[in-house]
Amino acid sequence: MQVIECARCGRALKNPKARELGYGLICWRKIQGERAREQRNADDSIVITPTITDGYAGARGENGEIKVVRIRNGRQEPLRHLVLHSPSGFEWGYSGSGPTDLARSIIADVTGDDNPHPGIYQEFKRQFVTRWKDRWEVSLEKIQSWLKERKAAQ
Repeated sequence: MQVIECARCGRALKNPKARELGYGLICWRKIQGERAREQRNADDSIVITPTITDGYAGARGENGEIKVVRIRNGRQEPLRHLVLHSPSGFEWGYSGSGPTDLARSIIADVTGDDNPHPGIYQEFKRQFVTRWKDRWEVSLEKIQSWLKERKAAQ
């Protein structure tokens, strides 16, 4: 019998439904949650009009829904949520799991490292994310400069 592996985690799939999906049932639930968050994050009712051409921006809608985008050359796309602390999505303006995942996802995107050191993204959260209001933006240049200064201070 051929061993079929989960396309997400690589474990052998024993359950017939999991084999049909190509994912273990836990991984499938995680993927569905990620997709739901991405859809909420891509909410077209929230319009972000940044003043920067490269960086990140976020806005909170009237009902508390949020949108966070990655901006490159003026083009916006949803920022990929690297789920670690907050399964319910990004947040900002305080020090919690949502702001922590936002900081971690931004730092990971800037550095190209999907597993940035907690000391870096926690400090970024304290210095930036906790201070953001309903609408915010931060340039790629500002983040890169902050990372460079932080590295020089070590």
